[in-house]
Amino acid sequence: MAKFFNSVLCFLLIISVALAINQVNAQSRCTEILNPNGCVLYDCKKECFQKRNGNGLCSSAGLGQYVCTCVYNCSLDELNSHN
Repeated sequence: MAKFFNSVLCFLLIISVALAINQVNAQSRCTEILNPNGCVLYDCKKECFQKRNGNGLCSSAGLGQYVCTCVYNCSLDELNSHN
């Protein structure tokens, strides 16, 4: 009886891991520059959240310049269409 229970438990564990892997692979992280002319962190975060439900960051563009970059979850189809 214990062997049967262990077998069923292992089977259910394998199925749940396989389902979790499919969900993880279904999404990826995308980035979009919202403002290439400068960055005010509060405004960047607000715009990114409203536009993409993401997290806005001030990223360095070199020589002390910063751009507003939005990092958000996207599907693999959307990620491929950006390339």
